[in-house]
Amino acid sequence: MKPKIINLPILITFILLSFSLISIGKPLQNLNDTIPEKATTIQVGPKSEFTLGGAVWLRSALQNWEQSNQANQRGFYFDQFRISVNGNYGIEKNTFLKFSAQVRWWSYQFAVHHMWVGVEFDKAHTLRYGITEAPFGAMPSISSSFWYSLNYYLGMESDHDAGLHYIYKKGPIDLQLAYFRNEEYNIPTATNRWAPDLVINGDQQNFERNQLNARFAYTFGYDTENKTEIGISGEVGAINNQVERGDGFRWASALHYVGNYGQWNPYAQFLRYEFEPNNPEGVDDRTVLLGFFSDQRLIASKAFTVVGGLRKYWDINWWLFDNFSAYIEYSGVYKDESSFSDSQIINPGFVLQAGPFYIWTDFMAAQNAWFFNDSFENSGLGAGSADSNAWEFRYNFSLEWYF
Repeated sequence: MKPKIINLPILITFILLSFSLISIGKPLQNLNDTIPEKATTIQVGPKSEFTLGGAVWLRSALQNWEQSNQANQRGFYFDQFRISVNGNYGIEKNTFLKFSAQVRWWSYQFAVHHMWVGVEFDKAHTLRYGITEAPFGAMPSISSSFWYSLNYYLGMESDHDAGLHYIYKKGPIDLQLAYFRNEEYNIPTATNRWAPDLVINGDQQNFERNQLNARFAYTFGYDTENKTEIGISGEVGAINNQVERGDGFRWASALHYVGNYGQWNPYAQFLRYEFEPNNPEGVDDRTVLLGFFSDQRLIASKAFTVVGGLRKYWDINWWLFDNFSAYIEYSGVYKDESSFSDSQIINPGFVLQAGPFYIWTDFMAAQNAWFFNDSFENSGLGAGSADSNAWEFRYNFSLEWYF
């Protein structure tokens, strides 16, 4: 088999821009999970309080491979409703018991995003137990897109699992360690989950156990308006198979860069992952099965991934709107198996903010990506979509209210 040659002119352009653009303004974060809910604080007692908040999302989409479906072209539909609760109880000076939970409803599923209790020993040290975000890569997400990067669909971005999570943050240092006994529900057949995990179906009988994560990030220029975060992450875990004795093995590592230079927010991430399942004879080891959003797909067992993007932010005073941001992002999955077709997405988009209301628009062009004219039989992130050379186009419009 001939080795694949990765041609990344778009990503290289992004990275060059990322390191060359510096200006003055406020730092930016990914919007997917960091838009602040306008939470109501309730004081329960002198040492205890909690906040309640949530969000409602409405969405419209156009997919070029379903042009004959008129409802698909013009539809405006309920996307998501969420409720969040956060609280703390003061034990003594600078020491708190804390809890946080968020649940989300879609028209077709209910899912827990996170749900944990913990202790904040002081401003630097926190220990959490429950369903928490796996510390890996740029957090909470490397992506600016409503659609996330392709890493998300591989279970390598904004993933949440059940276990223990230690966080040390002091000044420019961010160290996080975690042990996860299993995925969030400990139900390997369940696909009504927030982010992809190994799931069981048919001859695919693999599920996740005993995952370890370590992440270290350092922010240069921590106390200035121009910040650069560089981080490295590692993840290892077992793959249990319900048919075979003995565990398989999985691992991933990532190097990420996130810049906040005034109004500019460049970012990039490089990732390698491998799944080595212990399958029965006759089951193809070149793919593993992941499930989420009440769906499932085979993905390539081994690949490199890259993400690169650039976002810019503006304060505006136009009609109802306060803020505007625009971005362009690329992500790609380059699979070890030479007979598989690589995956990629190019995604420009923008967000308008009017107080607690957000208008979010994405224009996406993709090859062999999950939910882009692929299916279980022709998985984009596995061997490839039915027409693996075709570029598929998707437009998303989202109206979001945070309360």
